[in-house]
Amino acid sequence: MADNSIFSYHSTVLFVRDVAASKKFYTEVMGEEIELDLGKNIGFKSGIGIWDGSYGRNVIFGDAGAGDDDFSSKRMLELYYETDDMDRTSELLKAAGVVFVHDVVAQPWCQLTVRFLDPDGHMIEVGERMDVCVKRLAASGMSGEKIAESTTMPADIVKHMLKNG
Repeated sequence: MADNSIFSYHSTVLFVRDVAASKKFYTEVMGEEIELDLGKNIGFKSGIGIWDGSYGRNVIFGDAGAGDDDFSSKRMLELYYETDDMDRTSELLKAAGVVFVHDVVAQPWCQLTVRFLDPDGHMIEVGERMDVCVKRLAASGMSGEKIAESTTMPADIVKHMLKNG
């Protein structure tokens, strides 16, 4: 039986060739409302996210120069879950024997993530919730201003996360 308390489904991420064109499409055609726009990745209130495909491919696989056909492969779509306990999540996944894309790593924006494959080879990511990331960074002695800079989160959101901790 699965331990459903460890993480929860958050969103689906689409890796796109042109963030501006996709942003325009999803807002103007599909009626999506932007929740957070970080430039290379955008989260919509519905739970859909878009990433600059080359940036995402480089962050995840280290192969930004791969051919365009990689955009249609299973590895360029991921199901995204969040957790507030990355250590426990990692232990659970290792015990389940999943095939890892990568073990727990800090992303360029400081969030801890792990990526692995489902039985059919679809990629799943579990990332620490960003409020957990912000609090972890603050506990390490990083200032709110530095956290905002390092995570690319707006300073007012970082302040709010730190206040509500």
